[in-house]
Amino acid sequence: MATNSGSPVMQGLKNFWQRPEGTAGKVVLVLGGIAAAYGFVQILPFLIAAATDTLHLAILIGAILLLIFIVTDKRVLTLGKLIFQGIMRFLTGLFIELDPIGILKNYIGEMKKNLGIMDEQLGNLNGSIRTLQNQIDANQKDAEHSMALANQADKKMAAGGLTSLDQQPYMSAKVTNQRHAASLININKSLTDLRDKLKILYDQLIRWRATAEFQVTDKENRVSEEEMRRKALKKAYSVFQAAKKIFRGDPVANQIYDQTLEYLADDAGQMLGEMEDFNRLANKLMTNMDLETGAINDEAVKQLSEFQQKLLPASVTAVPGGVLDQSSATPANRKDDYSDLIK
Repeated sequence: MATNSGSPVMQGLKNFWQRPEGTAGKVVLVLGGIAAAYGFVQILPFLIAAATDTLHLAILIGAILLLIFIVTDKRVLTLGKLIFQGIMRFLTGLFIELDPIGILKNYIGEMKKNLGIMDEQLGNLNGSIRTLQNQIDANQKDAEHSMALANQADKKMAAGGLTSLDQQPYMSAKVTNQRHAASLININKSLTDLRDKLKILYDQLIRWRATAEFQVTDKENRVSEEEMRRKALKKAYSVFQAAKKIFRGDPVANQIYDQTLEYLADDAGQMLGEMEDFNRLANKLMTNMDLETGAINDEAVKQLSEFQQKLLPASVTAVPGGVLDQSSATPANRKDDYSDLIK
């Protein structure tokens, strides 16, 4: 079933070249064409020199045929078109994403500019209507004056007393003024019809201008609303981003954080292990030292006891625990303890 391209629905659809990315594509194509022309001029001497060589000429012809095949192949053209359109959409999308409010403000500025042009053209149209009216009034006066002259000439001829020769100038003046008046009247009819149509058009354009101004004001208010909304949302989104970073965290920062915790845990375990090992070694050393000290003390007490046994008289007896009974060891007629050593 054939598509009706003249339907209102199809007329409302814009093809690629009518959309913003199409405009950008046209600019790129024009710049590409200029660059290609400049490149062709630059390589033209090389092409001429290559044409003198049969081998180079054959290679050049082959390259040209390959280029013609690529350019004329429908699949290659379709692929190139899709790639080009995709690149233009991508670039246009980047620009829109960077400054959407600026694009809307530029659009409002263009609408205001067109509104100013419309006001200027309305002024020119009103001036044309005034000019037509002045011309109609002037023609009317001129026609009335011509009719007055024709009537005056008719009166002169009707008064009598003039010869045929004398009446000819009056007759000529009468006919000329009548024809001039009739011509001005016909011109005024045409100009009046044009003036009336222009007045109708002017009134219609005035209503359109009011509607256009309303649309510009409405869109401007909408852009102001969107600008305030975007500012508020961007502030809220910045808070949201901060909260999201806190909850989710940066993957690299999270990895560093986990590695740091693992290092701290490993380092703490290492230090605790070393201290526990040292504590066990110290306890062992202290136990050995206590045992050795006890053994040394016992040996010293034993040696002291033996030494005292050698030094004291035989009458001195030792009591349990190594403490000597001095009362029993001292004779009745007490002598010096060391008297026997001097003998």
